[in-house]
Amino acid sequence: TGTLPERWDEAIEEANRIYRGRMHNLCCDNCHSHVACALNRMPLEYYGIRKWNMINLCFLVFVRARFLSFAGFLSQFVPFTIILLLLLVLPNIL
Repeated sequence: TGTLPERWDEAIEEANRIYRGRMHNLCCDNCHSHVACALNRMPLEYYGIRKWNMINLCFLVFVRARFLSFAGFLSQFVPFTIILLLLLVLPNIL
């Protein structure tokens, strides 16, 4: 109860209390889950989503985020792809 910023802060604090004792991992319980937990405690509907989880949050950020650009995409994934290819190819050459 209270103003929208107060409810927002309370939801984040509650999600932080829940996740304070949890072990984060890459696949099942990660930062996306933490954010989804906070969003589920807020009176928020965005793109028709009321029940948040790490999957719909991840895809929404990846597809709809306004700060993403093609150059940003390349800077994020090209280095990883190069390293992955080197790791896959170098052992076969040596």
